[in-house]
Amino acid sequence: MAQILHNFPLDSFGARRVRFRPGAKMTTRTLGVLILLLGPAATAYLMGFNEAAHYLGLGALLAVQLSVMARPVAAFAVLLPVVYAAAAITAQSTDGVVALIVAIAAAVGAASSQGLHRGLVALLAAAMIGSFEPAATGDVVARAGFLLAGSSYGFLLAVTLLRRVTLGAPHLHPQSALGYAVLLAVLTLVAWFAARFAGLGNPWWLPLMVVAVSEPLPGGPARQALLRSMLAAAAAMMLVLVTDWVEAPAVRALLLGALLFVTLSAGSRRPALSAVLIVPVLALLSSHAAIHETPIDFLLATLPAFVPVMAVSALGHWLFWTLRPGAGRVAV
Repeated sequence: MAQILHNFPLDSFGARRVRFRPGAKMTTRTLGVLILLLGPAATAYLMGFNEAAHYLGLGALLAVQLSVMARPVAAFAVLLPVVYAAAAITAQSTDGVVALIVAIAAAVGAASSQGLHRGLVALLAAAMIGSFEPAATGDVVARAGFLLAGSSYGFLLAVTLLRRVTLGAPHLHPQSALGYAVLLAVLTLVAWFAARFAGLGNPWWLPLMVVAVSEPLPGGPARQALLRSMLAAAAAMMLVLVTDWVEAPAVRALLLGALLFVTLSAGSRRPALSAVLIVPVLALLSSHAAIHETPIDFLLATLPAFVPVMAVSALGHWLFWTLRPGAGRVAV
């Protein structure tokens, strides 16, 4: 999402593409996309349909992320409500929901061979949220219906207004992509259980954050890449703390708009920004009320899970980056 407007066309339905320049035009276009993206959810919320607004917003955002960042498999947006429903229905069966989440996490890692991993994180997000929202079958079907409506709308935006926007990502060698798939599957499993046993308010954000800030290629020395990942994870956690602390609906709406505006405005200048912001943005969309009473309560519940999970993540990425054979090995 952080790069969506990097190559946005001057005329959304024309053939010409231009780069954004700072100024009024960029701000106007960013606001336009933001309003269109959140419009249906905001309308439903103002009409009093809180649950519908929640899932309409989630569906639209995740569908746009998947479609723009993984353009060749944009049609997979239709799977968002399916994945959510499968995770929610099997949430009471640990074996079933864990198998689903690990499979999707591995698919995200394997997709790095085609540079599609950032987009497929949207499918993992749907599974994560569903895995911590167990409910009766009727309730799950209703939520999945709203999610389907939102994802269909987001897909429509992606293939019309944003149809010329394609965001590239690093391609891994197939052998390295296989190793990355294993890494993400293991880290997701560890983070999911840690979040579950720690009793976090919205436990899904921790395993999702681990995958979102993960980098298949270090882009330099491994130490620097690890430092970037740790700082990104800490920033994401602090933003989730803010979303948890803010209770007034109007303030939460303003915070959501501000985070999305910053994300859309950043362009390709800060590609890592989407990894940091996707988790707090989804936290705002998935909950209309504060979970913990104070920030201290949030930290006391979060840090016992966050610290060991990030330690395991750092070790796993270090080994993956430095022990790959041949040209895949990077400097320490």
